[in-house]
Amino acid sequence: MKEKEVKLVEFNNDTVAEMVKNVLREKGIFFRSKQDIMQAVLKVEGSSASGTFSIIYVKERDLEAARDAIAGMV
Repeated sequence: MKEKEVKLVEFNNDTVAEMVKNVLREKGIFFRSKQDIMQAVLKVEGSSASGTFSIIYVKERDLEAARDAIAGMV
């Protein structure tokens, strides 16, 4: 049975989203990131269009550890 994933955080800033992903990688916490399609198509490195977003999901069992890992960043 597939483990349930839950939303950890939503960003409209790619730079902060990348920082959070790096912290999760360093801590060994599995995550999945989703961008809205228009942002992915029109993406210019280092910028974020108004109204775009990225959502980071983690496994439900890792939610508290992930929140602890990124405390103070969001």
